[in-house]
Amino acid sequence: MLRAFFAGCLAVIALASGQAYAQAASGPMVDASLVSDRISVAPGETFHLALHQEITPHWHTYWRNPGDSGEATRLYLDLPEGWSEGEMVWPAPRTYPLGPLTNYGYENSVTLPVPVTVPADAAPGPVTITGEGTWLVCEDICIPEDATFEIELEVGASTVDPSGARLIEAAYAAAPDGDHGFTAGLELRDGGLVLTLAGDALAGGEASVRDLYFFPYDGGVIAHNAPQPYRLGEGEARMDIATGFLTRNAVNADYAGVLAYEQRENGNWVRRTAEITAIANESLNALPAPAAAPASSLDDGTGRAAPAMGFWQAALLALVGGLILNLMPCVFPILSMKALTIVQKRGAERSEARELGLIFGAGVVLTFLALGGVVLALRALGGMEVWGFQLQEPVVVAGLAALMFLIGLNFLGFFEIGTSLQGVGGQVQGNDRAGAFLTGVLAVFVAAPCLAPVMASALAFALAQPPLASLTIFAFLGVGLALPFVIVSFEPRLLAFLPRPGAWMERFKQFLAFPMFATAIWLIWVLSVQTGAQGVLWVLGLFLAIGFAVWAFRMPGLVSRVAGLAGVLLAAGALWSTAGLEPATASAGNEEYENWSPERVEALRSEGRAVFVDFTAAWCVTCQVNKLGALADGDVRDAFARNDVALLRADFTNRDPVIAQVLADYGAPGVPFYLMYPQGGGEPEILPPLLTEAIMIRAVETAVRE
Repeated sequence: MLRAFFAGCLAVIALASGQAYAQAASGPMVDASLVSDRISVAPGETFHLALHQEITPHWHTYWRNPGDSGEATRLYLDLPEGWSEGEMVWPAPRTYPLGPLTNYGYENSVTLPVPVTVPADAAPGPVTITGEGTWLVCEDICIPEDATFEIELEVGASTVDPSGARLIEAAYAAAPDGDHGFTAGLELRDGGLVLTLAGDALAGGEASVRDLYFFPYDGGVIAHNAPQPYRLGEGEARMDIATGFLTRNAVNADYAGVLAYEQRENGNWVRRTAEITAIANESLNALPAPAAAPASSLDDGTGRAAPAMGFWQAALLALVGGLILNLMPCVFPILSMKALTIVQKRGAERSEARELGLIFGAGVVLTFLALGGVVLALRALGGMEVWGFQLQEPVVVAGLAALMFLIGLNFLGFFEIGTSLQGVGGQVQGNDRAGAFLTGVLAVFVAAPCLAPVMASALAFALAQPPLASLTIFAFLGVGLALPFVIVSFEPRLLAFLPRPGAWMERFKQFLAFPMFATAIWLIWVLSVQTGAQGVLWVLGLFLAIGFAVWAFRMPGLVSRVAGLAGVLLAAGALWSTAGLEPATASAGNEEYENWSPERVEALRSEGRAVFVDFTAAWCVTCQVNKLGALADGDVRDAFARNDVALLRADFTNRDPVIAQVLADYGAPGVPFYLMYPQGGGEPEILPPLLTEAIMIRAVETAVRE
């Protein structure tokens, strides 16, 4: 009751002071409000509502095309029956470089107006309009925020709200208001894009115009992080721009966007923006290529190209991606092995603990380098390998499953290899060292199915660099994965909370056998998707041979050793047999999803439907988490059904050159990868590798609104 009373008082005060009453929302980094340029509106009138954001200094929200990462701000209005809304008006953005990425957005404050039309037969009296805003706000990290709003207006004589009108007029002044007489053409030349321009605004050439920059409305048209050098002539200009995944092979469509530039007026340089549409495969002048990006006189991100990407910036992203990988579910079983050794070595010499930590780190880093080198080599030979490619081989999956089974038996005490619980390397002197190194190797192999959020960007950057730079990025990923355990090995006091060594350690060791068995079961399931029932039969035979060999080697005598050797040979034969199995026929695996193909996507889009594509693989743990989480959520499935979204699944469990090409075209390093095509045409939205219910519902609502 008190809350309702105070709300009523606020409404009366607002109306008495000549302002529309709007509810504001304060988030961690953005204070948002829904504002209007009218207190009261007349029937048949078009007025404006707007989402106004006050942004914490040094943070930013995003434009309609957020650039290399981020998410566009959205405003969803619930209007009275018969009222209609137009397209959101977007002020021209700025560029925000972050490591190897460049994003487009706003800082300090921004107002995003939406025109609203009142029906001619609207009844006089008060109306209440509600809305929901969603946005992503970023600095070095990103925070998704949202808020609900309510605004009260009167239908009657039209009355201006001065404060709201000022904000909305300023937003329109900052947005492009037409083409300013520009015409544009876009063509692919020598592996890059050439944007040619003509118009009266370019009259006078370099003496009157500078700092040209093109912001495309669609992501993927250009490489957002590349410079945009230009050459000016009398009434014409040429801009050379790096291709995006949509234009890498051809320019197949006209592309619209905002051209930002500075124009000399009364001796001062003034920023201007124009909305242009570049006609595909058309050239408007014969200006030669610019020698280099001209130096800019601007000292902030006012629309010029982002500075060249520093190598260490990209390496920092890779390091953070490796650290996040420690939290991903796919590496838990292997990291538990390392955790067990750290616990056991707590009372050992500090020098020994440090040595084992460094050896584990070396195993991680060298394996990252080896796998990265193989991917780069195969790509150089014309292949389309992606991160995690090794788990597309059934023999690798079967071998890892057998190894997990063997380690589980070891943890349960069925056999011992030396004195280390990680002694996978054999019964030799220095077995602890071999075990630490091989645990690092295993951690990377099993981590391959996971793509941590920042890791995806780092891998995509690495695969586009020269070999030395690429391998260094892979090395930093390894350092990030290994770093927490290396730190603990150097600072054993971090484990002071644990009880003193005793019988609990043996029980802990035995308990850790079950994550190993769970991993083996998951890998058998992966093999069943890859090869069908025949692969499962061979791997179970492999387990049988391993169990027989372990039992035989525990017995004394020559006969037992011969029997154990026979078990080893049988296991090797079963493993080898999985290498020759034919791939099983790919299936969407869910009646709600159809099998993906480029032709099916085009057919569904020709019907005007929104299309969601799930690029997945059985060996991709992150994919399975998303399937069982966000994609299985009841609200998400209802949103799909309610909006008639077509669902397609592209199964990359086995090698598929068509899927690999699509991933390469979009610059994706691997799976999971998700595309949401809007209904009625347009470029797809690329969703993040880790999905949530909110992300999916917003993507569906955006796809059916555009």
